[in-house]
Amino acid sequence: PPPRRQRTQKPQGVLFDLDGTLLDTEPLGCRAVYLTLRDYLSEPARHDFAKRNYRMEWTLKQQTLGLPDVKWPPIVLDWAKQHWGMTQELTVPEFLQAWDQHMHENMAQVEILPGALELVTQLVQEEELPVAIATSSRKAAVQQKRQRHENLFGQFPVIVTTDDPAVQQGKPAPDIYLEAARRLRVDPTQCLVLEDGMTGVQAGRAAGCFVIAIPDARSTPSERQAFGQVADWVLDDLTQFDWKYILQEEET
Repeated sequence: PPPRRQRTQKPQGVLFDLDGTLLDTEPLGCRAVYLTLRDYLSEPARHDFAKRNYRMEWTLKQQTLGLPDVKWPPIVLDWAKQHWGMTQELTVPEFLQAWDQHMHENMAQVEILPGALELVTQLVQEEELPVAIATSSRKAAVQQKRQRHENLFGQFPVIVTTDDPAVQQGKPAPDIYLEAARRLRVDPTQCLVLEDGMTGVQAGRAAGCFVIAIPDARSTPSERQAFGQVADWVLDDLTQFDWKYILQEEET
């Protein structure tokens, strides 16, 4: 469907989420959760993980998308106690330390999502638009993720992470997008945001940006409809991006 809100002028800056928008890190993150909790889970829960190709249930995953590391692990640990037969206590720092290690060991498997490199290259090299990444990942994690993909990351002069001192509150608060726009020296209302998670979409809107959502392919029709009520445009993936839809006059 066409955007529910159009612009008459091209944005002066483009702000990207990272995980699930530019990089396909979500399956790796789910597998790291399984590896971290494997010894704590019931046999049926381990069996169900294997049947899902080691992905978390979508009902759980959608609650964690876009949240910073201080917010999503408690949700997962609580779910593990309620649904995965976990009875032993594991603190959030203990969980994150093990999860980080599993992510680090498997980071070489992370791939760029369809259309991401092509779109960033078009914006930077052909259209000369300033671009930034605004991510709920920590700086150390971003450094790991960029190792195999400098052709993508090297095009971003600004990368703002959730542990940056300037980011007082994570998504859905607007802080990270406001800071990314400030470092690009562009008014947030003149920025385009591309996001896969509802918390990030809400953050972009709260910052006053024009927001394009690219929901997870597992999103239900009702969830996609919810994205459409908050975002200005909803795409299946970044290959569908086209200025002609964004820049139409409202009366046409």
